[in-house]
Amino acid sequence: MNISAHPEALTFLADHYSDGWQPWPLFWIFPMLFWIIVLTTVFLVRRRFHRHESGIGALRSAFARGEITEEQYRSRLAVLREPKRGKQR
Repeated sequence: MNISAHPEALTFLADHYSDGWQPWPLFWIFPMLFWIIVLTTVFLVRRRFHRHESGIGALRSAFARGEITEEQYRSRLAVLREPKRGKQR
C-alpha cells in the first residue's frame, strides 16, 4: 500500500508536520517520576537504618553529657543490643 495513493493522508501529514522535533507535551513527567522514586528510596533507606541506631546514639549522647553513669550506660546498652523477641502480650 502506497501512501501517495491516498491524498487525504498526505494532506493530514503535511498539516501536522513542523520543521523541528517537538517533544511529547507531558515529557517532563518521566524525569520527575524518576527523581521522585530515587529520592524516596534514598529517604526510606536512610530512615530505616538511622532508626535502628537511634537508641544507641541517644544513649551515647546521654553518657557523653554526663546524664547517666557508666554502669547505667552499660546496662542500657546491653538491653538495646539484645536480639528482638516476639511481641509479648
